[in-house]
Amino acid sequence: PDRTNFIPPALPNDVFYPISEKEKKELKVRTLGPDKADDFVLFWVNRNAKRKRPADLICSWKNFLDRRSPDDKRGATLIMHTDPYDQEGPNLMEVARQQGVLGTVKFSSERIEFEQMNVLHNISDACINIAFAEGFGLATLEAMQCGKPIIATKTGGLTRQVVDHRDGSENGVALDVTLKTMVGSQSVPYIYEDRISKEDFKAALHKIYNMTPDERQELGKKGRNHVMKNYS
Repeated sequence: PDRTNFIPPALPNDVFYPISEKEKKELKVRTLGPDKADDFVLFWVNRNAKRKRPADLICSWKNFLDRRSPDDKRGATLIMHTDPYDQEGPNLMEVARQQGVLGTVKFSSERIEFEQMNVLHNISDACINIAFAEGFGLATLEAMQCGKPIIATKTGGLTRQVVDHRDGSENGVALDVTLKTMVGSQSVPYIYEDRISKEDFKAALHKIYNMTPDERQELGKKGRNHVMKNYS
């Protein structure tokens, strides 16, 4: 540590940025359809691979939907920008079908340009990463630069994003590690896997969901300010 310097990843300011509310509404309808214009939208951007926990996310998404009040008629959509058929992970289409949430999960599986990715971040209410090991996590940085709160496990580089090291405040919801296991291989002698509890995860989703649009916007502005100061 006494011989190590930290140079953080950084994104150009004209690649990921907030867009106007009017434009967001128009793009949300164009992207998701008019029936989802008022949906709560959660965004997940990762490779479909074991350590990213995509199937766990879908199972927890079902649990979140089931736990809402029967009087709550608001729609909800989970956008997963990934290949649901990636050989490194589970068949996410089948997982969503088995869980009965296929109609609420939208898979974005094509390679897209930065401009389109900026749109997906902007039409979402929050970005999530519950990987049990993560070197940094670029998607959450992109989301914060777009002015969106994040939900993230306090593992690897995600910790410094979701928790402001200056005062300990959170730029969304920081998920505590409740189970830490050591694994490894012949090429990587050891590495920790940091896992969260599903109860903490459900609470995080409901916290963001139950915020007013203004409250989420203020939290997003806080995260964007954190990015502009520390990752510019």
